[in-house]
Amino acid sequence: MILYYNKYCMECKFLQNGVAIQYHNFVKPCCTWRVDDRWIQKHNINKINLVNWHKHPDLMQAKEQLKSDIWPKGCIDCEKTERQGRQDSIRLNGISAYGHYDEKDITLEIRPGNVCNFACQTCWPFASTRVETYYKKANLPNIFADIPQNNFINYEFLNSIADRLRSIIVLGGEPFYDPKCLGFLHWAKDNTSAELLAFTNGSIVDLDLIGSINRKFTLVFSLDAVGVPAEYIRFGTKWETVWNNYQKVKTVPYIIVRVNITTSPYNYLYFPDLLDLLIDDWPEVVSFGRPTEKFFNEKVVPMSLRPKIIDRLEGSIEKLKQANIEAGQKSNAVNAVQSIVENLKSTPYDRELHQQFIDFVRKMDDVKNINFVDYCAEISELLTVEIS
Repeated sequence: MILYYNKYCMECKFLQNGVAIQYHNFVKPCCTWRVDDRWIQKHNINKINLVNWHKHPDLMQAKEQLKSDIWPKGCIDCEKTERQGRQDSIRLNGISAYGHYDEKDITLEIRPGNVCNFACQTCWPFASTRVETYYKKANLPNIFADIPQNNFINYEFLNSIADRLRSIIVLGGEPFYDPKCLGFLHWAKDNTSAELLAFTNGSIVDLDLIGSINRKFTLVFSLDAVGVPAEYIRFGTKWETVWNNYQKVKTVPYIIVRVNITTSPYNYLYFPDLLDLLIDDWPEVVSFGRPTEKFFNEKVVPMSLRPKIIDRLEGSIEKLKQANIEAGQKSNAVNAVQSIVENLKSTPYDRELHQQFIDFVRKMDDVKNINFVDYCAEISELLTVEIS
């Protein structure tokens, strides 16, 4: 284990208060906790007592490791984020959002279903039925294919902790498109007093439903680029519709708006345009995520293409530094963009990973009947292996 120290003494509110029910019938403390087959089998929802979940020996062990400034194996994503000097890891976000929670309080994350009208390029089959369909057509591996999916008929299994739920995070699929997600939102409205947060692709927003829930509701728009590149990266996007919905909900008093940007070779050149759109009216939070696949990192970017991308990203950093944005948010954004710049400058090009990326793009383009270059011509070199 690698040691790492910070002012929070390595506590994690998710180990104390978090319940993340995954789409494939198992429980973990938070959305980014890394699991293996052993964890999936051992922590099946039918084997876990949710009332005593936070006393489970595996969680108690992780708590003790953090107290000793040791990162548990499940925490690798937070470790990487914090080593970049960023303050937007899930762990630190949890301390900020749930630091006032008592021992009995619970923040629940749940994926009631995965029906989605988008097939985003960096998404996973278990998070989108449309992505799953394209993976099958392209004969791509799906690591969750043999793991049973949950099929919630009702949510009575949550009744034992319903009165302890203070916040609920709803994942899809697309929550306002997936019937199961909509069903869960109605259950939460009638059976809990919890605040709600939902991730959305922005294509559909049910303001009547949100209004009927009549409590704080946070919408996190998943946005990766602007215009035509956005319509490729988050396939299914009609940019004008998504952006109009984003602007509309920002005017609704009972909705808190956030944005999550997934950074990858697809959008290193393009997401600065999105930051330009956000910078004059910065939402409550802008977070930055990264795909887990190795061929979605900076190593696949040809050396010949890097100067162009670095120039754009460094220009974005300067704009962020001058912007009138809350200090913590400004620091998070600057550090997130700077970490990509540093990786592009220092990380060696990996021809093998690049070929994997190219193969993935071509297979997905073929089954989607689209062409990367038609949407992202400025970075067409991404489809050319560098001669080394």
